[in-house]
Amino acid sequence: MTYFEELSNSRTKRAENMAAAISSKVLQIRKESIKQSLSDYGTLGHRKEYVTTIDEVMYFDDAKAENVNATWFTFESTLKPIVWIACGSDKAVDYNDLLPMAKQNVKTLICLGDGNSQLRNAFESSVHEIYDAKDMDEAVRIASIVAEEGDIVVFSPASKSSRQNETFEDRGNQFRNSVKHIEDERYQ
Repeated sequence: MTYFEELSNSRTKRAENMAAAISSKVLQIRKESIKQSLSDYGTLGHRKEYVTTIDEVMYFDDAKAENVNATWFTFESTLKPIVWIACGSDKAVDYNDLLPMAKQNVKTLICLGDGNSQLRNAFESSVHEIYDAKDMDEAVRIASIVAEEGDIVVFSPASKSSRQNETFEDRGNQFRNSVKHIEDERYQ
């Protein structure tokens, strides 16, 4: 990467971070949440990372979005209809800030794993189609069936894993592997 490309990328990230901070101030999001969301942005893999396109549907790994604010910023920056794979939680999660953005951008919600009742109840009035999936393979298979040309499928959990020792990297890799499996089936 040339010096000018690096400089341009650096300026773009600063501008995006400033816009995110201003947006969160307007929405009255807590400073701790702002810091977490900004520190999550673009530092590691599994953050709004393109995986592949299958049948004109793009798949993105956003496994690092383990809080509502990070998922909010993902939705805010997405212009296409979203098929959202999220994870239920056994802990109380306040989804209220995410509801308007989900109503605007999400066409289908796939609730992955345990603790889905809280997730399902929070979004039942905002999202028209909601499905439950027992594991990542089932979630991605459902997504591949309901997604239409021009949609995007995003795995953005909006909560930490309730499974002991499971990291966002683990969940992101599970998503990627499931997507690749669907891709292999379709294009063999």
